[in-house]
Amino acid sequence: MTEDILSFLQEALRLKRMVRSGWIYSGVAKADTESVADHSYMITLLTLILALKEKEKGNNIDIEKSLVMAILHDLPESVSQDLDRRIRKYSPKKYDEFKNELEREALKHLFDNLPKKTSDYLFEIFQEFLEKKSPEARIVLEADRLETILQMNDYIQRGYPRKLFSEFIKNFSEEIEDYKNEDVKDMARHLLDGAK
Repeated sequence: MTEDILSFLQEALRLKRMVRSGWIYSGVAKADTESVADHSYMITLLTLILALKEKEKGNNIDIEKSLVMAILHDLPESVSQDLDRRIRKYSPKKYDEFKNELEREALKHLFDNLPKKTSDYLFEIFQEFLEKKSPEARIVLEADRLETILQMNDYIQRGYPRKLFSEFIKNFSEEIEDYKNEDVKDMARHLLDGAK
């Protein structure tokens, strides 16, 4: 069992070396590009803050489930790679179906090395995340979008020209009203106003 868990962790470790492709495509130098693990850490931190705020408002949020979703949300990329979201515009339905199936199969592969009870628990939570319906899944999805805006602003503050991110800025500005969480909307607006 020890070797199996270590094998799982070795595969997950790849996320520390895997850069996020969208930033490379935009023109960020590879040396400056965040890794998928960097991104996942920030999403987990944002998820924690957002879930705690929802709990303070009296909303029924399972914080453990939210954090597990956040940690797992990009784990499949350790075997499937990071796909730039911008390719979705060419065939949104096929992209979504392909990506969901790819992530499910990648996780099954990764979880093969874990004890069955652990694997089942994690896979069930990941499946709920893919369905995008629960309050916990919505928090993680919106934290994912917000972290990307936050990272884009970081690149701009470090001297990368705004024009490199014009497509990001346009897309994020168009989708803000779709966010359900008012805190995310406010933070996204604030960050995007500074990026324009």
